[in-house]
Amino acid sequence: MARVLLAWELGGNRGHIAKLSAVAERLAARGHRLSFAVQRPDRLRSLRALAEAATIRQAPVWPGLLAAEARGRSGLAATWGDLLAGMGLADSGVAEYLLRAWDSLLADDHPDAVVAEFAPAVQLAASGRVPVIALGTGFTVPPADGQGFPAFLPDAAPVFDEDALLQVVNHALRRTGRNPLSRLAALAVSDAACPATFRELDPYAAHRRIPELPPFLPEDCGTAGAGRGVFAYLPGRMPRASALIAALALLPARGVPVAAHLPDLDGAGARALSAAGVLLHAAPVPPARIARMAGLLVTNGGHGLMSAALVAGLPMVVAPVDSEKRLNAGAAERLGVAHVVEPAGQAAETLADAIAAGARDASLRLAASRHAAGFRSRRGDPAGAVADLVEKFCRG
Repeated sequence: MARVLLAWELGGNRGHIAKLSAVAERLAARGHRLSFAVQRPDRLRSLRALAEAATIRQAPVWPGLLAAEARGRSGLAATWGDLLAGMGLADSGVAEYLLRAWDSLLADDHPDAVVAEFAPAVQLAASGRVPVIALGTGFTVPPADGQGFPAFLPDAAPVFDEDALLQVVNHALRRTGRNPLSRLAALAVSDAACPATFRELDPYAAHRRIPELPPFLPEDCGTAGAGRGVFAYLPGRMPRASALIAALALLPARGVPVAAHLPDLDGAGARALSAAGVLLHAAPVPPARIARMAGLLVTNGGHGLMSAALVAGLPMVVAPVDSEKRLNAGAAERLGVAHVVEPAGQAAETLADAIAAGARDASLRLAASRHAAGFRSRRGDPAGAVADLVEKFCRG
């Protein structure tokens, strides 16, 4: 019986805890002891029984999670190094703090293995000391075998100087008694890399030398075809004045039924949408139900729901809000299964026109239906694969 630490540091959507939950359930069923160190301990309520039997800690916090300015910079990231620099890694003091904080936590927890879900600081802290499995999407598990990190898009130049960033990281490594790195990409080194994604959504597909795991998906993603209207799932703060929220409010009067789950919408915004005829769901709606009830998904490009929509054959309008979601949106657009809109600076009427056009677009529905069988055939058991790796390293 091993003690396994499940860690999560960066990113804000429900998918991070969903992946850790699935792995935790497998490990617990095999008799292993669990501990959690996560960015949002409150999110563990989705696996309450397992969490209550485990040790729970607050993961060390990256300063960029608290600073709107840093979040804005990370949205413009051209590489993985840029993203981490925008979150705070460009400051050697921050890098040293993260390492020392994880050192204390690891010394207290004594794990036999670490599963790091979008948790690059614990990967670096535990490297060479405890087996680390890097888990995430294609975006959050970059290849670690190059000198630097490949650009997310062709011809994109890093925002932060990679040599300078390497010096900053190495200063923190020396200060905490570690050997320096010879290349920036070694930041992402792990004992096993587990990008769980469809290859079409992997921004590193051309650079990756290992196969991706299948994405983490619910057992039933449903099958699109009979649904009407629009379902919108838009996590993140959405004030009443948001052009995208205002666009949703315009659609019922145009004859386009709208249902939505907007978990962070303020009360005034929720009342305004309900008054306009939008059906609001307080709780998350399972992907299979979305596929049955709607003919179009409006999403910000989150990996989990987008992957489920690809399996179900549900067309999308994607309004991305950061680098990862823009990459997901571009991939879906190239497949012909999504239209992409940029809400910033757009009038509500323009966005409503784009969503209504997506709901009427027969070619979008046809492409989504045509691709669905291929995505469905590549489903698998990523949680089981990760649990197998944990046991392999613990036996070794």
